[in-house]
Amino acid sequence: MPYGVYTAGVAGDEVSSTYEGRHLTFSESQLTHPSHTDGFVDAKDPVLVGENIVGVAFTDAAAATDLIAIDTEGIWQLSVIGTDQNGNSAVVVGDEIYINKTTALLSKNYDKNVSVRYGVALYPVGAGSTTVIPVKVHGIVDDELEQVGTSSVYRAMGTALTIARQYRYISTATSGDIRGIYNRLQFGANGTQSGESLRSYTEAVGFTCGTLHGAHISLGFGESTTGGAITGLGVAVRATLGLPSVAMAAGGTYAAVMAEIYSFGAAADPAAVTRISFIRVVNGGDGTGIGKVDDKAYLLDLNGFSVGAGNVFVASATEANYAYAARCYLDGVGDVWLMFASASG
Repeated sequence: MPYGVYTAGVAGDEVSSTYEGRHLTFSESQLTHPSHTDGFVDAKDPVLVGENIVGVAFTDAAAATDLIAIDTEGIWQLSVIGTDQNGNSAVVVGDEIYINKTTALLSKNYDKNVSVRYGVALYPVGAGSTTVIPVKVHGIVDDELEQVGTSSVYRAMGTALTIARQYRYISTATSGDIRGIYNRLQFGANGTQSGESLRSYTEAVGFTCGTLHGAHISLGFGESTTGGAITGLGVAVRATLGLPSVAMAAGGTYAAVMAEIYSFGAAADPAAVTRISFIRVVNGGDGTGIGKVDDKAYLLDLNGFSVGAGNVFVASATEANYAYAARCYLDGVGDVWLMFASASG
């Protein structure tokens, strides 16, 4: 069987080398490897081919055209740095080890922008130290881009799969800024494109369901009587519209929060539903607790405003200008009306 250059061939011909394809061969120019004076790979170097093939070189190279066999599995003594994407970090047995896409150096840096999974550490390395340790080489296909299902074919879920993705973390830090998931999308070109950093969509298509939410986000303190506390600001959902420190361009409509009821066609008619609203405010939970919240809570808590001409809030001299009203619903009362003035005075 051929052992060397991989080319197109005859369907069904075997091209695997030793150990059912564990040993692969590439030209030196295809390998990403640690830097050396002559610029070529050395035997026992950790190497990367493309985005997903990792291994250890068997031999030295003297030219970019040399064919180099690599081992894509096994346990190898390799130089590992005790760092991750945030700086110095000790390596413990069982930690995943990653190879840098440019330098081929091994560490715990799992930032997929610069690293690919290489294997697993079988011996510790001190934080900030560089130590030769045994590493179980075993690459895993990069999942930087992931798709499950399509717009026409969904992945089915049932009793055996009630939660598609579950992430549960506990922070033991007593200071610093901790985030369970940080998601950021940046647009890098002028145009008419649109998009969202995060899109969550729940649908009931042709079926009647119980209670559904497009997204359910909570800030809690546990359910025990001991509870917890926040000494600063505690907000279940915070929407921030960030304005740059420049005079903004003309045009555009901006909002920190937008509540939209979208009708997909002329036949959309909610007349028969029990109630529909743009914003629903609920004081829920234990009956005694509800009463205590009702005694303390404000419907709106407005901060950063001052009363004055041209401001959001202006002084109104008379009720005669209350020419408009918006229908609201107060549980136990029914329809109530929020009054709007047609003029400030």
